[in-house]
Amino acid sequence: MTGLRTLALAVTAAAGLTACGADVDPKALYPLAPGLEWTYRVELKPMGEPMQTSTRVMSNVSVGDFAGEPDIVIRRNDSGERFYVTRRDDGYYRVARKSVTTHYPIMDQPPVKILALPAVGGATWTEPAHTFMLGRARTFITEHAPGNTITLDYRVDATDVDVDVPAGHFTGCIAVVGQTSFHLGAGVGFLPSDVPIVQREWYCPGTGLVRLERDEKVTNSARVITGGHLSMKLLHGPR
Repeated sequence: MTGLRTLALAVTAAAGLTACGADVDPKALYPLAPGLEWTYRVELKPMGEPMQTSTRVMSNVSVGDFAGEPDIVIRRNDSGERFYVTRRDDGYYRVARKSVTTHYPIMDQPPVKILALPAVGGATWTEPAHTFMLGRARTFITEHAPGNTITLDYRVDATDVDVDVPAGHFTGCIAVVGQTSFHLGAGVGFLPSDVPIVQREWYCPGTGLVRLERDEKVTNSARVITGGHLSMKLLHGPR
């Protein structure tokens, strides 16, 4: 779930309420009960451009067998994309996704780990992630990373964290950070540049993702390639 990590990754119904019929596991860091919803405020600030503000809604639509695996939850965003998610012994995974332009889900090969379990300090994993804000660099990103993707190295950075977002004050959360440095080679109108990408996420028991911050920083002083900052904060969700 990346859309930012997906913009994944990265939702819900009324503040402090769960959707009708939803049974929330109070310890779950990525709740998968059908009927849950999350609503986020999304702020995108490309370098040199005005802030763009929007909302994004994610909902757990249903659970069932998929591709021979039981208990696969379908998550849907407000654009109509569907993400097929499950919990395994070592973490939460996305196993497939379906866009509004395809008739059938496309399997993730391999499945994309969203969050490692147990989520203890120092736990690590890798995850493919899209670039979102590298203006004018798309050609080079695509050449070097098929599908305009890169791989972020994730780790659990802290546990038992307090987080404040518009949805409220959350305690006992975990903070994870994903990092990479993407090298863009020289081309017509482009100077060589290393682009550090850092994504921070906060997950809270019984609620899931409550905050996400992503920086795509440009080290090229000529600013031929632009980056920016993306923020997602929970407005309403289960707790």
